[in-house]
Amino acid sequence: MLNRVLSIISKGGLKGITHITGAGLTNNVPHVFPQGLRAHMYNNSWSVLPVFKWIQKDGNIEDAEMKRTFNMGIGMVLVAGEKAAQRKEVKDVNHFMSLPICLMGHF
Repeated sequence: MLNRVLSIISKGGLKGITHITGAGLTNNVPHVFPQGLRAHMYNNSWSVLPVFKWIQKDGNIEDAEMKRTFNMGIGMVLVAGEKAAQRKEVKDVNHFMSLPICLMGHF
């Protein structure tokens, strides 16, 4: 994974990277943007694993809390410019894990 990300960085167009850990999806992504810029994440733009759906349903947990606490299955976010996002190596970065790259939102 690291070699693929480094390859993307070397070709330009990557604006930021954030590893989604303790602060969750909603609190980590804003750290890669300059002041005054923010991301808008599209709900349902990625497949949520069944375990997260189960936790949410059985725990009666709101969407915002699921994104903040459980990351909804997202481990890393790459922020790319529009041209870079269309390059094959960006689209294939998670191929080895059989996870699709998805457009999560815009800024």
